[in-house]
Amino acid sequence: MSLDRIISIYDFIIKDILRDKLGIYPDTTFADFVKHKAEVVGNKNYMTFIRDFDKGIDETYTYHDMHIKSNKIGNGLRKLGVTSGDGIALMNFNSPEFLLTVFSIFKIGGYVVFVNTMLKGEGLQYIIDHSDSKILVIHWSLLERYLKIKSKLPKIQKVIVDLNEAPNNFSLPEGIYSLQKLMESSDEDIESDINPKNISFLMYTSGTTGLPKAVTGFYGGSFYGDGLFIPTIMGYGQGQLGDTLYTCLPLFHSNGFFNTALAGYFNEFPVVISKKFSASRFWNIIRKYGVTNFNLLGSMPLFLLKQPERPNDRDNKVRRINTLACPKEIIKNFEERFGVKVYESYGATDGGGFGLGTYERRHENPPIGTMGKPQGNLVAEILDTEGNIMKPGEVGELVFFVSSTGAQQDLKRRKVTYYKDEKASQNKIKKGNDGKFWFHTGDLATKDENRWFFFVDRKRDSIRRRGENIAAWSVERIINKHDKVLESAAFGVKSSEYAEDEVMVAVVLKPEESMTPEELLYFLEDKLAEFMIPRFIAFVEKLPKNEVHRLMKRFLKDRGVTETTYDRENPR
Repeated sequence: MSLDRIISIYDFIIKDILRDKLGIYPDTTFADFVKHKAEVVGNKNYMTFIRDFDKGIDETYTYHDMHIKSNKIGNGLRKLGVTSGDGIALMNFNSPEFLLTVFSIFKIGGYVVFVNTMLKGEGLQYIIDHSDSKILVIHWSLLERYLKIKSKLPKIQKVIVDLNEAPNNFSLPEGIYSLQKLMESSDEDIESDINPKNISFLMYTSGTTGLPKAVTGFYGGSFYGDGLFIPTIMGYGQGQLGDTLYTCLPLFHSNGFFNTALAGYFNEFPVVISKKFSASRFWNIIRKYGVTNFNLLGSMPLFLLKQPERPNDRDNKVRRINTLACPKEIIKNFEERFGVKVYESYGATDGGGFGLGTYERRHENPPIGTMGKPQGNLVAEILDTEGNIMKPGEVGELVFFVSSTGAQQDLKRRKVTYYKDEKASQNKIKKGNDGKFWFHTGDLATKDENRWFFFVDRKRDSIRRRGENIAAWSVERIINKHDKVLESAAFGVKSSEYAEDEVMVAVVLKPEESMTPEELLYFLEDKLAEFMIPRFIAFVEKLPKNEVHRLMKRFLKDRGVTETTYDRENPR
């Protein structure tokens, strides 16, 4: 049976499950589905939001609450003139108000622009302007950031402020609306004529090396085909009956919103949400709310391990932790200390619906640190720069099979659309030397003899030095083994002597530790190839990261070599 036929059968099975399990049909709208949930399981608890853990303040919301309250916001937006097809930028922290606003926009048929709450100045201006947003919904504490760039955002017609927890002396500028006032609107059901070709959301990439690109979702694919909800509808990290999910990750990113908040909603898993990640409070939250299943990203497991050991570390109900890019060296210690099981996986907002994972019902004893194997009947491979399939153990780009023939329906099903960037959209699927069409992830990986896949680095983080390609991760993992090092980042910088890169590292030491560049170089001497040993070393207090703990190397590259940077070839 051909790969194309296998994929076609798998898609058919997915659609059968959508109909039988969830009652979703090709003409089902988001508003229909939310109303259906309210009618069938209305009194069931959907979400618990932790307003203030230290003070014991939390709120619960049922499926009925989500329907009625999102109707109110939606009808309030309509009074302000918001219609199907309008862009609404949402810049808010984790909260019920965040989710209710998104639900209301989906009911109307507008598109949500998820805005990172860390943005300010030119970065914030770029996202709001590039997205063609007409409306801005923003948290009161962030309003000043908008006001500073207001004159440069002529497309914004109305601003709505979430006043929850605002101080008593906070007052809204003239002409700006209150979200809480909108929530006093009618709760009658929202009827909208939504064009299937309309955009449903824009979610911007982190922009780790350049300007962010906006991944685009469409209403026509909301439940069927290549739509935005397929991964969440089909289940969360092998979620099962009795699970309680938790996220402290920002809802403006896909992991918190799609993989937890919406996954829980569709599958009727209770969801616990907190405002942000707190390493010191984390396990107390897990215990108090009986959490069984959650996601950790990047360095979060490391920060939890750095917390002082406590007698109740293993006192929890957690049966599964889903990680992305967790250093494999710490997994065993993490599992033993907290009495849990860690499952590494792989996926991306602009990943075309492809992913890797380790599933207890399918895979026994996966090797430590693996991202897993392809989900369902998907096919993954490792390709070199010429488009050739590589052997086990060799480092190349992780790709996923799309089509043998390049048929338009196959390509369309897996196409990633970047808003107003057709060139970037077209570059995601390419024809390999085997004549097949592959989806390119932009990530470097390897596979072993049993076809377990292992993450190496971002392809764009690859450093080209003296004719050799260096994976930044390969340098970082060795540096991080030093007893005095907390974490590090390796990247390429241009030097005047050579057209190619020189290796530079930014190193964060553990508290109260000190180290000289020479000490670090001595440590690396017999552990790295000569061409991999950094020329430039900078000791820094912290590495620039976004709210999902993804390293923002572009800021390190922009700063580059300074007067305080150690130069191995010209030591001072």
